[in-house]
Amino acid sequence: RATLIGDAAGYVTKCSGEGIYFAAKSGRMCAQSIIERTEGGTRQVDERDLFDYINKFDAKYGPTYIVLDALQKLFYTTDAARESFVDLCEERYVQQVTFDSYLYKT
Repeated sequence: RATLIGDAAGYVTKCSGEGIYFAAKSGRMCAQSIIERTEGGTRQVDERDLFDYINKFDAKYGPTYIVLDALQKLFYTTDAARESFVDLCEERYVQQVTFDSYLYKT
């Protein structure tokens, strides 16, 4: 039985390529699910048990990936779009929101 976590599972943010946080978080969530599903080590996990982790991860972080995918499709398609994204990133508010999103992940 195996499951993919982190970069191997594709948990890299598309816009930034950042994935260390999501790799670590998915590994921890997977381990917690396995511990819960083995019922104190009295049973082996099966495929359905491993989907528990995938469903929890997708429920918690799926919206993040949807937004980042939309941003990539909007701003990473042409040179003009990329330039407008760079201009947008000059705004102090955008910088603060971006900084906070990296600093205060849960």
